[in-house]
Amino acid sequence: MMKMKLGILYLVLTCFWYQYLQAQGNGISVSNDKWNKQISITDVSGRPFENKYADVNGTPFYNPEYRYANIILQKGRSFNSIKTKINLESQQVNFVSANGVECYMEAGVVREVNYEDTSATGIQKIVFKSGFPPVDRQGQSHFYRVLVDGNCSLLKAIIKHVGERKNELSGEVAKDFEKTEEYYLYVNGQIKRVKKDKEFILNMLSNKKEQVSQFITDKKINIKNTEQLLALVNYYNTL
Repeated sequence: MMKMKLGILYLVLTCFWYQYLQAQGNGISVSNDKWNKQISITDVSGRPFENKYADVNGTPFYNPEYRYANIILQKGRSFNSIKTKINLESQQVNFVSANGVECYMEAGVVREVNYEDTSATGIQKIVFKSGFPPVDRQGQSHFYRVLVDGNCSLLKAIIKHVGERKNELSGEVAKDFEKTEEYYLYVNGQIKRVKKDKEFILNMLSNKKEQVSQFITDKKINIKNTEQLLALVNYYNTL
């Protein structure tokens, strides 16, 4: 169910015919893919969002500003050009409705968020996906940034949590968002955190072990270098 903090969501259809939105547990079913144009959302209590991060320095989002993104739900429905941002602390997806109300979808509802963004090297496509098997402290609802997608996927887990630090003189406690990053390989239905050594890579890609080993030797691949690891996974996916 789409929820707003401190309020009950009523869904107001701004188009006609039989377009509707139904709550299904913690999921969403929508009859029209032009979501941002067809649906308005209002809070009948009239109360604004409560910002639970008001006393925390930094941001829980991958990008603090909204991006126009494409959203794919776990059940397969897709919506284009929605103002979106991903909360990497809660794994929720925030979005802006047609009438300008900020809302969110609970963790586990969205399977993929993708959009184009500018970088130092030009336009790049940003893809986040959830639904991978649980590993380490990440559950199935955790979003990974997909660096390589294929028979073997290279995933980047960007983990944000609230940390506290105490001022020894004043005794005041400050809260900050702390970020850690880990890389994972997803192949044959298994996900494992990358150990940046050749033996780990060859074990994960064992069905093409000889070719992968030769590529590492020929190209002088340094597994500890993310760009070279990315090139190696891309090569494997061509085999």
